[in-house]
Amino acid sequence: MHCERFICILRILGTTLFGVSLLLGITAAYIVGYQFIQTDNYYFSFGLYGAILASHLIIQSLFAFLEHRKMKRSLETPIKLNKTVALCIAAYQEDPDYLRKCLLSVKRLTYPGIKVIMVIDGNSEDDIYMMDIFSEIMGRDKSVTYIWRNNFHEKGPGETEESHKESMQHVTQLVLSNKSICIMQKWGGKREVMYTAFKALGRSVDYVQVCDSDTMLDPASSVEMVKVLEEDPMVGGVGGDVQVDMVNFRLTEQY
Repeated sequence: MHCERFICILRILGTTLFGVSLLLGITAAYIVGYQFIQTDNYYFSFGLYGAILASHLIIQSLFAFLEHRKMKRSLETPIKLNKTVALCIAAYQEDPDYLRKCLLSVKRLTYPGIKVIMVIDGNSEDDIYMMDIFSEIMGRDKSVTYIWRNNFHEKGPGETEESHKESMQHVTQLVLSNKSICIMQKWGGKREVMYTAFKALGRSVDYVQVCDSDTMLDPASSVEMVKVLEEDPMVGGVGGDVQVDMVNFRLTEQY
């Protein structure tokens, strides 16, 4: 353990020194402006500044290649998927077609027993269609929906401090006791939406995965990200490869 910590400290120091040296080198090269090769009127030139940038790119590519090989070998090792995972979806006035595709991709996730929580930023009549789509896709008999007059930080109309606490406890209990739930709450912005899911979950699950309501998830995304987290205890978080679908102008998240 002490050896691993020592190696970790050395890696941090080495990375920091490399970054500082690179920054100083680039700055000095830019100021000096020394050129190795140059043509008349500077149509083509290659100097110290470009050499440092090129070296940096090569070093980055080399270490990325080595790290990718290491991760690929580690991910081939089978692990037990016995950790609990909750997927939190943030929704706000989403295009119905995008939301349906997002939820259909959620249903195709291969991670066993994943909990799904969609929190809608807004609880007016104009927002109900998103809750209806959630029930339609996730199954009316397999999912729970709840319209909350407030959120964790703002009381609803005519609500007292005591009734606000009771409503927060009710929302928390709904999240903890259901595998698939959609909550419509008082508008408060995306941070408030994500806070609701995180606060209600507490420490009831091992990992939390988040996405927007216009994101299509690869079926294996949850499994592969958990593999990375389980393989290396030094990894505190992992993200998917988010790509833009230029045909339909939506985001897709893969691993």
